[in-house]
Amino acid sequence: MTLFANGLGGVQNMTWIDPSVFAALIAASAALGAAVFAFAAAVINARVARKNSVLQALIAQRTKRAEFRQSWINQLRDCFSEIQGGLIVSEDVEMLRQITRNSHKILLLMNRDDPDYERMRHALSGILEYRNQVEDVAATAARLEMVEVCQDILKREWEVTKNEIRLLEKDAQDI
Repeated sequence: MTLFANGLGGVQNMTWIDPSVFAALIAASAALGAAVFAFAAAVINARVARKNSVLQALIAQRTKRAEFRQSWINQLRDCFSEIQGGLIVSEDVEMLRQITRNSHKILLLMNRDDPDYERMRHALSGILEYRNQVEDVAATAARLEMVEVCQDILKREWEVTKNEIRLLEKDAQDI
C-alpha cells in the first residue's frame, strides 16, 4: 500500500491508495501520453503529406507546361525548316502550297503579342514574295531575315522552357 499526503503544511488526512488503482492510474497516464504523441505525429504527417502533394501537383503542372512548350517549339522548328527547304525547289506547285501552308501555320502558332510576331510576319511575306528569285539580293535578305527571326524565337522560347524547369527546384525549396 502506498501512502499519499493531502493538504498543505504537512501530512494530514492520509489516504491509502490501493496498488492496483495506482497501477491503473500510471497505465492511464502512459496511454494518455501515447495518445497525445500519436496525435501530434499524425498532425505532422498530415502537414508533410499536404506539402508533398502540393509539390507533386506543381511539378506535374510545370512539367506538362514544359512538354507543351517543347512540342510547340518543335512544330515551329519543323515549319521553319520546311519553308527553308522548300525554297530550293520553288518551281514545284505542291511545294509552294506547302510553303504557304507552313507560313500560315507559323503565324497561327505564334501569339500576336509576341515581340517577334511582326518581324516573323515581315520575314514570311518576304519569303513568299521572293520565293522564285533564288539569286536575287532581296530574296537572299528575306531568307536571312527569316533564319534570324526563327533563331531568336526558338532561343527565347527554349530559355523560357529551361527557366520553368529551374523553377521546380526553387518551388521545392519554398514549400
